[in-house]
Formats: sequence, C-alpha cells, structure tokens
Amino acid sequence: MPRVKSRATCHVVIVLLFACKSAAAQGVWTFEKHVSPFLNKHCTRCHGAEEMESGIRLDLLDGELRGRRQFLWKTIGKLVAEEKMPPEDEPQPTADERKSLARWIDAAIEKALLRDKERNGSARRLTVAQYRNTLEDLLGLREDLTGVLPADGVSKDGFVNNGQTLLLSPLLVEAYFDIAQKALDLSIVDENTKPVIQHFRMQLGKSINPDPFPDQLILGANSHLLDNADHIVSEPRPDKPFDFKHFHMQTKFRFIEGYQGNDTVRGWRQYDSIYHAVFACMRGSEGYPKGLAYQTVPEGLILRPAIPSREQFGVESTYGPRANFKISLRELPDHGNFRVTVRAAKYNDAMLLDQHSHTRAEPTGGGVITIKSQAEPQNIEITRAGIYQADVYLAGAQALGIAPPSDENRKLTLTLNDRVFSGDRNQDAFLVVRLPTGPMQITTKYEGSVAIDRVVLTPLDETDSLAQKFATFEKRLPRLGVHVGLRRDCGSTMSPVGRPQTVTTEEIAEYIFEGAINNYPSPNVENNNVNYLAGVREIGVRSEFTDGRDVPRLLIQSIDFEGPFYKSWPPASHRRIFIDSPDRDTRPVYARQVIRNFATKAFRRPITAGEEAAIIDVWQQSFAESNDFNQSIKDALLVVLTSPQFLFLIENSTTPDAEDLDAFELASKLSYFLWNSSPDERLLKLAADGTLHESLDSEIERMIADPRFEQFTHEFVSQWLSLDKFDVVSVDRKQFPKLTRDTKAQLREEPIRFVQHLMRENLPLQNLIKSDFILANDVVANYYRLGHRVETGFDFVPLKHDNKHLGGVLSQASILAGLSDGRHSHPIKRGAWFARKMIARPPADPPPNVPELVKDDGSLTLRDKLALHRDAKGCANCHAGIDPWGFPFEGFNAGGLYENDPKIDATSRLPDGTEIAGLNDLKNYLAKDNIDRVAFSFMKHLATYAVGRDLTYHEVVFLEEDGLQLKPQGYRIQDIIRFVVNSDMFLKK
Repeated sequence: MPRVKSRATCHVVIVLLFACKSAAAQGVWTFEKHVSPFLNKHCTRCHGAEEMESGIRLDLLDGELRGRRQFLWKTIGKLVAEEKMPPEDEPQPTADERKSLARWIDAAIEKALLRDKERNGSARRLTVAQYRNTLEDLLGLREDLTGVLPADGVSKDGFVNNGQTLLLSPLLVEAYFDIAQKALDLSIVDENTKPVIQHFRMQLGKSINPDPFPDQLILGANSHLLDNADHIVSEPRPDKPFDFKHFHMQTKFRFIEGYQGNDTVRGWRQYDSIYHAVFACMRGSEGYPKGLAYQTVPEGLILRPAIPSREQFGVESTYGPRANFKISLRELPDHGNFRVTVRAAKYNDAMLLDQHSHTRAEPTGGGVITIKSQAEPQNIEITRAGIYQADVYLAGAQALGIAPPSDENRKLTLTLNDRVFSGDRNQDAFLVVRLPTGPMQITTKYEGSVAIDRVVLTPLDETDSLAQKFATFEKRLPRLGVHVGLRRDCGSTMSPVGRPQTVTTEEIAEYIFEGAINNYPSPNVENNNVNYLAGVREIGVRSEFTDGRDVPRLLIQSIDFEGPFYKSWPPASHRRIFIDSPDRDTRPVYARQVIRNFATKAFRRPITAGEEAAIIDVWQQSFAESNDFNQSIKDALLVVLTSPQFLFLIENSTTPDAEDLDAFELASKLSYFLWNSSPDERLLKLAADGTLHESLDSEIERMIADPRFEQFTHEFVSQWLSLDKFDVVSVDRKQFPKLTRDTKAQLREEPIRFVQHLMRENLPLQNLIKSDFILANDVVANYYRLGHRVETGFDFVPLKHDNKHLGGVLSQASILAGLSDGRHSHPIKRGAWFARKMIARPPADPPPNVPELVKDDGSLTLRDKLALHRDAKGCANCHAGIDPWGFPFEGFNAGGLYENDPKIDATSRLPDGTEIAGLNDLKNYLAKDNIDRVAFSFMKHLATYAVGRDLTYHEVVFLEEDGLQLKPQGYRIQDIIRFVVNSDMFLKK
C-alpha cells in the first residue's frame, strides 16, 4: 500500500496544478521559453564560462532551484528589479520583463520551498575543541592530548563545526587511535602498585635558614639567585589517606661542566646537596622603574608586579618579566596532574612617590614628626593614626637641591617596625604610608654618597589629594599567578597555570593552582646529560602585572609542589572506568558492566545489544590471550573511543522525511551547542525519562548559567566575529606601543565576555550595536582610557561609560585592529566584515585578477583610490556592498581606538541612500530603523553554529519572518537562543 502523503504534500500538488493552469491561461514565464533567453541576452556575457565576473556564473542555471541556488536566484531577482543589473552600458530589459522575471523567481522559490526536503539524518565529526572537552568530561583528564590534531576546516560562515568541512582522513583516524591509547594509559592504573609522589617545599624569608648552604650558587649568567640564608628547601611527606612511595629528588651529581664564581669550569665536578637540585631564582629582564622588584623580609619574599619585558619584532624577551621569581629545579614528574600551593598575603605596603610629581609635605596642623641622625634605629611614638607622607632630606649641599651624579647609587631603604620600603631617592618626597598609633622603630639606609640629615613624617588630611590617592592604592589587591615551564640559556619558556588569583587579605592564606604536567613546556634532554644547566625546569610565582597602576606588593611565604597529585588511590579517572560492583570478582560479568557503563557515557546514549556484543567480543579475545584484566578492558575501550558513535554526532533517520530528534540525540545536540562538550548526567537522565523536550527552556537557562557555557561563548564569538584576525595581525609597535602582547590577550577576551554577559543577562540585542557599558578589566579599561573607573584586576565587569565612541561590538579594539593592516585602518576589510557578520549580506568572493589599488604620488586619499578602483571592470558591484559600510569606521585607527582628527573623512552614503557621518551615526541607523536586519543576522549565525551545517533557504526565510515575533521584547539574546533551540531546524533531523 503506498505511503499516505502529508497535507503539505497534497498542498504542493494543488499549487502545482493551479500554477500550470494559470501559466497556460495567462502566459506566465517559464524557464525554457523566457528565463533562459533572458539570462543569455542580458547576463551570461559577463557571468558565463569566459568572464564569470564577481565569481558568479549564470549560464549553468536551470529551472530547478535546489539548495543554495535559491539564494542566488533571489539576489538575481533583487538586482534586476532594482535596476542594478544589467550594468548601464549593457542592453536593458523592459519594465515588464523585469517584473515578469521577478514573478517567475518568486513563484519558483515558493514551489521549491513546498517540495519535501530529504533529510536522511546526519553524522558530524566532533571538532578538535569538542573532542578535547569530551575526553576530559568522560575520563576526568586534564591532560590535553589533541595537540597532534590538525586544525578544523572553516566554513564560509566562519565556523569550524560545519559538517561539510569536518573531514575524516586516514591520518586523522591514526591520530585518534594514538590519543585514545594515551588517554586510557593515563586513566587506568594498577591498583596494587603504590603511586610515586614528589613533594617539596620552599620557604622564604630574610635569614630564615639557620644552616645555609656554604657554597656560592650560580645558575648560569645573570641568575640572580636569592641568598642561601633566605630560603629553605625540604621534602616533607604529604598527608594522604592511602599508602604511596615518597619520591626524593636526586642530590648527588657529577657534571663535566659546572660553575665556580663567574667562570665556566671545563672538567668533572662533584655536587652533593639539594641546593644543587632546587634554586630560588630571580632571573628576568633587568631594571625596575619604581622601587625594588623584590625584597626578602623576615615574613617572606615581597614582589612588585611582574612588568612584561620589552618586545622585539613582536616577541617578548625570553628572560621574562621584571620581578620574575621562579623555582628552578632538575626534576618534576613526567606525567599526571600537579598541585602548586602558595602561601601568600597582601603586604601592608607604602606607596612610593613618582619623581617630580610630588613635593615636600606642607604641615597643616600638628603631629609632624622629625627624626634626626639616622646612624642607629630610633624609637618614636605615633600619637595620631592615619596617612603620613615621609620626606627624606640629605645633609649638606644636597639639601640645597644640588642633584647627585646621575650614575650614583640612590637606593634608600626605610624600615618602620617590621615593614620595609625601598626605592631610589630621587627627591625629598619619598613615600606615603598608613601608620597606627603606638611605638615605632624607624631605620634608614641610604647607599648614596651623602648622609641622611633627617626624616620628616607629616600627617595628611583625609581630604588631601595625595591621601585620597593612597587610600585608593591600599584598597587595591595583588594578583597571584603561577607559571610552569623550562629554563633556557637566554631565559625561560613558561605557561600560566590557570587564571591569576586575587590575594584579598594581609593574613597568610593558601592559594592552590592545578594542572597537568604535560600541558606545559618541558626540556628535551637526553638521559644522563652531564651539563650543569641542562634540563632545568621552572615554577614561576608572580605578582601579575595589569596596566601599570601602583599596587601593594605580594608577600610569598612558601611554595609547595606535589605531583602526580592524587586525592585518592586509585585515582578518579580509574574509578570512572572500573565502577563499584558486587560482581568485581566475576570477571565476565564485571567486564560487561564496565564496558556497558563506559560505552553508554561515551556514545551519549544507551548502548545497543549489537554494539555491546561486538565490544565484549574484543574483551574476550584480549583477556583470553593475555589474562590481564586491565589490559583487556583497555583494548575494549579503545574500540569505544575510536568508534564513529564516539567521534561523531549522529542523528539517525529512517525516511527521507524530517523526523523528530530522539531524546538522546537532542541531549547531545543541545550540549554540544551550549557547552561544546558532552551532555551531563542530568541531560541524559531527562532524555532517559522522556521529559527533555518539555524541559528545554529550563535546561537552556541552567546550561547558560553553568561554567561550561564559557566553552560555547569562546568558540562561537571567536568564530562569528573573526577574532582570529586579531591573533595574526602585526601591529606597528612604534605607532601603537600600548598594544603589547599581554594587552592584546585581554582585548581579545573583551568581545567574548561582552556577548556572554548579554546572553546570561538576557539583554536586548541593541546592545550588540550600541550600549552605555562595556565589559572591561583593568587592562581593557586602561586601553580605552577608562582605567580610573575600575579596580578589578583581570576580572571583567560591566563598566558604564559616557563616550559615544564606545559600546557594542562595532567599536571594540580587537575587532577593529584585526581588520586593519597593522598601520592604517582598512575600510574594505571592515566593510566586508560588517556586511558579512552584522547584516548577513556577505559580498561575493572577488573575481580572479582583481586590480590593485592605484599607486600614486601621495596626492590621492584612500577614498580617491577606492573610487578609481570601483571604476575598474568587475569591481563596482562588489564594492557597492562593501565600501559604504567600511567608511564609517575610518575614525578608528589600526590599534582600534578612535582618533579625533578633523582630517579623517568617515562620512558615507549607505546603499539605501542614507547619509551618515561616522560610526556613531551608523550605530544609530542600525539600532533605530534596521534592528530587524541585525537581529536576523545574529539569528542566522547562531542557528548555523547550533545545527552545525548550512541553513536551507526555507530555514533562512523562517528566521527572517518568524524571528520578528521577538521584536516586541527587544530581541533579547537569551530569548533568541530559546527560539533557535525550539525551532524545527534544531529539533528535526
């Protein structure tokens, strides 16, 4: 019995019958008799096999409007109806011919949309990022094993998760096998073998070591090792709830090349001490602009922010930043996770005064304290608590203002009780500090050629500008960062361990950093290398630099390293595989339970009987040959991790008709959309219970609030807004000195954090175009000249502004700098990006042999050159949809900042004839009257990413028309996500 057609199919038949009758009666155009001759007469000379202007070829078109050809036909109809095609110098069709062609195209597109679209399911390979996240979720591994994988291909829309670009090559399959084997080797352990754990501690403090190592230690040139008395290295046994072997580092060495003083010794030398295995090193870029980069005090080591070293040719000096403390050592684990525990505090600091910016304090009341004759520590009484300025006067001629020689050592150390403050004394006004009431011992040490005459402590009124500046200073918090890597002859190569942590208290507290050791740079050195400097690893501990504002110093008391780090034994990765069961001793039963549990999680759905039987067969063969249960489980799970069910997102279909996703397919599609990783237990439980479809809205809300949502925003925003262009652009550092490597890293985060904020707060889409706030941290705010408005370190927060040249993504520096040539703005790049990303009117690919912009003697402006370029054959039509959108960005330089230069012409006549005078006008134009187009563009890009494929014409029309229902609420961004997820394009297969 033939399958009954749907009501829609019957409707198609009726429409087609009516259309045939109508065409016969009214003489409506057909493709063969009318459209094809029209194209041959007016179009194919320029858009045929020989010319193919703008990359468009029309001589191969037929009357079947399949797939993406519907977009081309719609564009043809639009250009012909608006009399933009054919060009003015070509024969022109009559008005009736133009109307007839438009009617035929509209009817043909509608007929194409009414046809049943064959779906046939899909199979889409996981992207590299999705694969990495999925392995981590499944096995609990921190180790990134995906570095050997090639980058994913990029679709025309800019996304890497498009099924058509996610190819599978034999080399990729081989890489998947290697990665799966390594992942299982890292996850599965021998429960009966004790783990080996390395744990050492370095304690820091002035003269803390009662028995310092007697030899002078040198670790290569400019090593700047801390004094042997100022640190202690020990290997305490960590407290664990399981038995283990405590690894002790090698302390006896025999090297053929060592160091005595500053002379290299060619010959064998014997060493026997842990202090030849672990070093406290301050090697970094030389010089610190204000104060000492580091100091040891009884409580520990105090560090100023680690100022990044100067970059040459876009590369930072390998010696690392100034104020660059690190533990250099010979041995670290070769696998597993590690934990670094830093005991640290915010130092109760004074604020050193900038040279020439402050003068001697003028007393306005009582309480001034003058201390004479600083040969010995002196005891004074502070009777008035508050903020004081400390002025240090020199004796003799220096008191008259005669400066010492420029090369003279001017280091001054002022000690107030147990607090130590050091810096160059370049003027009488030295520092500002808060003092409590009570007795205080004061000591000064000056290394210049002239003696100190007196120190004057002057209390400052709380309304004093300097007191207010200090009050702001003392509220600031240092940011603690840990880095791991290796020592090089010319410096270090290190990577950060997680994000910097804010040190909030002056009380010593523990700050924990964790990572996987193989994610960090390691030396490639042969075994038993006899060079004293070979194979040295490094653990850096820094007070992280933000934007150069004065910050209280960071006090480091001790640093502990433990690795491999286990909370339990066997570790969690092992227990995820070998689940608890009363049948553990019955090997066949337990193996089936392990395999079924693992495969169900890996396949993101219940395993079928056939799949289970095939994997069990692998286990049985392996176990029969080896009698090794763990190895046979590895062999079976290797099949799981290299199967299409794991590596692909599969949507099975039984007919060519559109079908509903089953519950588990929906769970996976949703999680790989909003988390870029596998579904969690809750999603899979809802799928198993059959309640996921009815819980979609609440699950979307939960998933957006989850930290894993950041994995989505990082991928989606980076790809949608083409932030990779910012990664590769080489900006002229002389012209834009503030755009350092570290600043670029923070600016690149800005669009991601901004869009993430809009999504989580469900704000109106208009904020994408113009907003009265930006998302900024200290670095980003300082770049936009708003540094005084935020005190959050590296944390991004909403920041109100009153600058019409800020707000929204169109004026974000990372985007605009990426769309420059590194020295000048680039209206073509910016215009093409805008047309493609913001209004979904992408320009056609440029035709071959596009002429370059005319070269001149400098008398022509860029606008003049573009005008001449547009006159070239084949260029005008493309640039008509690019240049008008690019000119409004001309007010922003190659560093992405607005320049208030009257000579810059940012005016533009938009394609609809609207005259605007810069980016602010363009923002208003979009936000007021064209927000529907912006909303459609955002929905189109979001939906394309969500479904992982090109949208059909019908789906594009759906977004364009049905998306308007979100307009009354302001196109709120989270509502748009719900709209896409609840649509057939997402829910059907």
